[in-house]
Amino acid sequence: MRHIILHYHFFKNAGSTFAAALEHNFGKNFANFDSEHYNRRLHPQELVRFVQENPHLVAISSHHLNPLAPHVEGIQFHEVVILRNPVDRIRSMYDFFRRERISENPLTCEAKRLSLPAFLELLIETRPHLITNPQLNLIAKGGAAIPSRQDMDRAALFLKAVAVIGVVERFDLCALGAEQSLSRVFPHCDLSYVPKNVSQGRASDLRTRLQRFAATCGDHLYRKVVNLNELDSELVEIAAAESLRRFQEMASPEASLRSFRRRVRYRKILSGIAERRARVLRLWSRAMRIISLR
Repeated sequence: MRHIILHYHFFKNAGSTFAAALEHNFGKNFANFDSEHYNRRLHPQELVRFVQENPHLVAISSHHLNPLAPHVEGIQFHEVVILRNPVDRIRSMYDFFRRERISENPLTCEAKRLSLPAFLELLIETRPHLITNPQLNLIAKGGAAIPSRQDMDRAALFLKAVAVIGVVERFDLCALGAEQSLSRVFPHCDLSYVPKNVSQGRASDLRTRLQRFAATCGDHLYRKVVNLNELDSELVEIAAAESLRRFQEMASPEASLRSFRRRVRYRKILSGIAERRARVLRLWSRAMRIISLR
């Protein structure tokens, strides 16, 4: 049996951090699998062809695949889903588009042109699927339609059965849970991480971020956004509860978490040293070029 980790890289859900941890762990046996167009979903048969053409791969991360994984004889996919507080996710999405260079995605231009309230109104008016329970949409509807209450039951069952589940707000529990779950087939799996693509200047705690978001939006628009994401909020609560349940069922969960966080701190220190060394080398190279021109 061939085992493959399949990480659904939902936009602004700590996906870059998790994917980087997979790449650090599996090296050349990891791959990103995305469409060439920012807005085209990949179909299950495309995933099947990709893994068959790359028999060495054991871990894949994709922005453009949605659950469920296809059933393929001789292959078992271990799916990874990470969700996020939906309102904070929208804030992070706006921040990302504001700082990202203009691309084929028109929202990179609109976010630079519009204030946060105007940007949200634009999404509500022209792209409701991006701001109306979008995470439930990705899980239950493939990102193609506004989900309904009936979609929640299927999504909840999926989250409780998926190999790895977690929420951004408790990312350490998710990553540790992933190690525990995947260690049965990947015994040396180490998902200690260095955070990637974190919004600069953001408050460290969720409550403060939401308060700032609400103050910027105004009460009417903020309540509108919250109401549009009622099902997503419930889905995130289900994911958080399932992640916590799995954590509590570990042998010595608190000790395991402390050990994991020590590894994370060590990874961050090593990453910082490597970044400073690379910066010094770049400055040295630039200085040598300047000297050679004199």
